[in-house]
Amino acid sequence: MEDYYDIDSILSEDQNIKCVFQRNIPGLSWLEGGHDEALKAGSRIDIPFWLAREIVDHPEGTVHMDIETPEFFGPKVRNALRADATVVDLPKLCPSFFRFGTHFLQLIDDPVLAKVLEEAFKARLQMTMDHTQSGGSSINSADYLNRLDDTERDLYKAGLESSASVHHWNQQSFGRIRSANEILLKRKLGT
Repeated sequence: MEDYYDIDSILSEDQNIKCVFQRNIPGLSWLEGGHDEALKAGSRIDIPFWLAREIVDHPEGTVHMDIETPEFFGPKVRNALRADATVVDLPKLCPSFFRFGTHFLQLIDDPVLAKVLEEAFKARLQMTMDHTQSGGSSINSADYLNRLDDTERDLYKAGLESSASVHHWNQQSFGRIRSANEILLKRKLGT
């Protein structure tokens, strides 16, 4: 489980999803804006993902609802990701696309979606790391960066920092590598 106070996790779970309730649920009519006591069976409403997860994980397990797959994980997006994941503009679909995908897959069982997300992430990660090696200075890099979701941007920043560190080390800007004092002392003592 992620850190309770992880702001990125909190923000990624603030996506609305459609849910269809299978039974009348007392006390939840406010979700539809109603004033009745019960949410009617068959009600199809948008609720935040975090709320849907709480309802599904409720200890009594008395709320029966179907969760619909969001459009940004639907067939059109899946096909686009299969065709060429590196050109899909993920922030337009969902700013935390991959992080939300992992949360969503913990709630529903969809091995096809899991495989599509995994393959897309691998393809996009390779391209992201290629851009970090070039220093992200080209015009194509700027266009590419606008298509990265939050997770990928964090990885991009880490990749740039790592690339800069390697470059500095290769330029010997960290100084000459020397033997540790303990080794020099042992050499003097002949042990």
